[in-house]
Amino acid sequence: MKNKKGLVAAILAVVVIVGIIVGALVVKSLSPRKVIRTVSGPNIHVEELSFYDGLEKIYGRIYKPQDTLGRKPVLICCSGLATPCESWDELCQAVAKKGIVAYAFDARGGLKEGHSSGNYLDMTVTSVRKDLEKVLKNIRSEEFTDKDHVYLIGHSQGALVAAMVGSGYRKEVAGMVLLAPAFNLPDVSIEMYPRKRDIPDSTFFAGICYLGRDWFLDAAGLKPYKWLDRYDKDVLIIHGRNDELVPISYSEKAAATFKNAELVAMPGTGHAFTGSSGSSMRRQVIAWLEKELSKDGTL
Repeated sequence: MKNKKGLVAAILAVVVIVGIIVGALVVKSLSPRKVIRTVSGPNIHVEELSFYDGLEKIYGRIYKPQDTLGRKPVLICCSGLATPCESWDELCQAVAKKGIVAYAFDARGGLKEGHSSGNYLDMTVTSVRKDLEKVLKNIRSEEFTDKDHVYLIGHSQGALVAAMVGSGYRKEVAGMVLLAPAFNLPDVSIEMYPRKRDIPDSTFFAGICYLGRDWFLDAAGLKPYKWLDRYDKDVLIIHGRNDELVPISYSEKAAATFKNAELVAMPGTGHAFTGSSGSSMRRQVIAWLEKELSKDGTL
């Protein structure tokens, strides 16, 4: 009798495990891929392309040139704190018009009311890094991707994450653009809360958003410049001279640490790239991409 009960229990356990695996695969296979809109002249298809980690969703948008035959270079965009993927819309459209696929995503927990899964108080720099790593892996497996020409771009925390992922995936990432990269986050975290026991469950950070206790614990332990010197591809860093959230000195150190980095210091520009500074930034990013892709005749 005991043996029969044990056998039944084992069979039930196997059924449950198989059900979970099948369910996860079904959810993954249903990853949304629907057209959001078409931008005219030349046509650009903007589609939702989301990925799953188990049952958790990473929402993203892909901007595809009208001519999607064959594999194309891809630019993956990583947003800063409390910034939705839609913030990359102008750059992504401009990039797609040049024949480059662009992709932007919302990290899990990155927004209080976002399309992706996750609680915003559970988000950390490391969790965003893991999301970008998953996005990079999935984008590289898509049929439209030229695996030799996948680039990362990020702003603020997103730029820090891009630098960490790029320097860790040196063969997979062909180059990086870092906009006001927040290499100062470990210093800021420690300055705000020198003693871990004083970190509250939530903090309204820099007038931007609420961050959880885990974010500060994680940020304090980061080594943002680690491995940068091992990345030998080209890096473009654009930073405003009037940036009060992230002093440009942090980007100067990063530029000196990378093997092949160019630092563009924009006068009269703060942490955000808006108005004329945003237009200038986008022109520089596109010019840099065209230069990179012209080296081997890709564009």
